[in-house]
Amino acid sequence: MSPVQVAAAELMSLRPVPGFGTKTIYRGVAPQTTDAAYAGQLRLRGITTLIDLRELNEISREPLGDIPGVRYRGIPLYCGQNPSDRTLSENQRLLLDGRGARLIAALRVIGQPTDGNTAVVCQSGGKRTGLVIALLLEAMGVTRELIIADFASAVREPGYGLPGHIAATMNDTLNWLVESYGSVTGYLLSKGLTGAELHRLLELGAEARASTVWPLAASS
Repeated sequence: MSPVQVAAAELMSLRPVPGFGTKTIYRGVAPQTTDAAYAGQLRLRGITTLIDLRELNEISREPLGDIPGVRYRGIPLYCGQNPSDRTLSENQRLLLDGRGARLIAALRVIGQPTDGNTAVVCQSGGKRTGLVIALLLEAMGVTRELIIADFASAVREPGYGLPGHIAATMNDTLNWLVESYGSVTGYLLSKGLTGAELHRLLELGAEARASTVWPLAASS
């Protein structure tokens, strides 16, 4: 497969999550090449910020910060410990319990005012990206049904079970946050999100509800 074909396939994996008014958030698989064709397609989508949740050893080629015109933010969530032998629920608890500051760092970048769109990526476009997006949507006031459906449509690793089981796992995780912290926003504030930053995320939610919400679509 040529570099252009690889880039086109990777772009197909980037899809918008529920609309954010004048700002759109994309989620998906991190590219394995940073050629000019990929950079050009990101510009066509209006993406000016790219949040990469992968570990350093997962970045196999040039760092994504080399993409012209795109602000790169590398925020490794696992801190060198990729728990491939854990269940999906254990994976989520590990990140929520031990990597809260990094989850907040990703949300902080999303909430910063910009004149372009944002893409959040990880190795498979599922677990790590999915958890950050789920926390974001919950803070924005998006319905739980949409949140878990969006998450289940992104996690396509056979070892984690069918979509129904994946959706139930995310629902249980969000319920655990509510039981433990009073609410998901209570969790975010306890991990370092400021009141002003939470207000900005709530503003994004208000903008989304006032605009046309992107339909959920199955990942490629």
